[in-house]
Amino acid sequence: MTRIDTPRCLPVANRLESFWLTERDTELQYARTSQELPNDADVVIVGSGLSGAMMSYHLHKDADAAGRGLRVVMLEADEVCGSATARNGGHCKPVTFIGYRAEASKRGPEVANHLLTFEEAALGQYAAIVEAEKIECDMHVTRACDVFFREEDAESARSDWEARRAAFPADVQQGDVRIYDYAAEFEQLTGVKGGVFGASYPAGHLWPYKLATSLIRISMSHGMNLQSRTPATGLSRAPDGRWVVATPRGDILAKSVVVTTNAYTSSFLPEFKPHIIPVRGTACSITPAPSHSPGSVPGPIKYTYGFRHGPGEVDYMIPRQGRGLVPGQGDRSIILGGAKGCFLHDIDQWYDNINDDVEMPGARAYFEGFMDKYFVGWNGNARGNVDHVWSGVLGYSSDLLPYVGEHPDRPGVFICAGFTGHGMPRIPGCTRALSSLARAFLDATETIPKHARAAFDAALPKPYLLSRERLESKENRIKDAMGQGAATKPDEATMLARAMEAKL
Repeated sequence: MTRIDTPRCLPVANRLESFWLTERDTELQYARTSQELPNDADVVIVGSGLSGAMMSYHLHKDADAAGRGLRVVMLEADEVCGSATARNGGHCKPVTFIGYRAEASKRGPEVANHLLTFEEAALGQYAAIVEAEKIECDMHVTRACDVFFREEDAESARSDWEARRAAFPADVQQGDVRIYDYAAEFEQLTGVKGGVFGASYPAGHLWPYKLATSLIRISMSHGMNLQSRTPATGLSRAPDGRWVVATPRGDILAKSVVVTTNAYTSSFLPEFKPHIIPVRGTACSITPAPSHSPGSVPGPIKYTYGFRHGPGEVDYMIPRQGRGLVPGQGDRSIILGGAKGCFLHDIDQWYDNINDDVEMPGARAYFEGFMDKYFVGWNGNARGNVDHVWSGVLGYSSDLLPYVGEHPDRPGVFICAGFTGHGMPRIPGCTRALSSLARAFLDATETIPKHARAAFDAALPKPYLLSRERLESKENRIKDAMGQGAATKPDEATMLARAMEAKL
């Protein structure tokens, strides 16, 4: 058989410690269910982040419901769930109207609206799993507040909201999107200084590492074999039609392979090298100042935030409500991410860069000055109460949308990657739909039934679907979306991408 060996795009050593890794699951960290790598499996899942964890959870749940056994092996190149899921902002915040006009013009209003309703559904999907499985991941449902600091950005956002409300009034009403034209009113609501326009809508936050590792433990209780420190390094076809997944510890034969490696996808599937680019970002944790602690004025921060400063420069923040089953107990660390204005001009610092073992230039100083600059009454210390500062590697799609579906040239190989820093509101729906498609493939004698493929296509926004056309495209909009490309006047679609790229 012919094997494709790929150039390595794998996690670096000695990565910075994030806040989310202060409570590691030490039993899972470098776990190997069996000393030896299994020889074969029904499904090999490559990657142990939130996408891989949710795929394994759904696959096992579906198999149990059907009364069928399922042999699943999960491969992780480094420590379990140590990459983007352990380094992001824990922010489940959908895009609810920004960019609607551009998407409606390009793809039609129904598709544009589906892109938004798909994300709005994620909060309920997380809550359903957390409640059903009684997962301790500090999930908290609240509202997000987007604060716009430039009049031109505010005017564009207002026009998007009005256009979507006119076209889909019931969806806008159900999504409970509220806009605020008066800066003083919005400052009173949010406690944020300097905004010229704002919007609020339902959102949430959680401890993403704990959610993912809990789902992995559930899958292991159903028989999944977990193998850490085992990178998948090549893929080839065996004579019997199954897939051969190569690792440094040996090969695994599998009927199906699910790839959830996001930024590192090209290490396993080299054809994705032009399409999913590693992009480095940064975040930090902040201890609330006395002014923003219980019993003080203005008191604890209640909402999550998107701070929209300008092209490519968007910060995000969540105010954690404690640890454990009872809200309000334990630390209330704030998670703040972004700081892109410090390093976007130096493209080598972030584009095609996997070095999350070092801080982003200027980010720590930016974070240290942030709360005093933007929050009314903040009285933190000289370092802005900043505790941990870390970086992480995101998988940016060249067309700024995730790749989800069966590989057009590799039957039985399924991709769920390229979330472009906006995975939290997309992963639940993507993995639910893709797991059903993968299950249909496993049950099929030859090809996936038409009804199963049609159901998958209907479940996802059409632009997410993995296609040969997308794989053959030469388009790369990443630098433009970050305000660093050749385009001097980005189109509205690029503005949408800028709105969504603000999460680690």
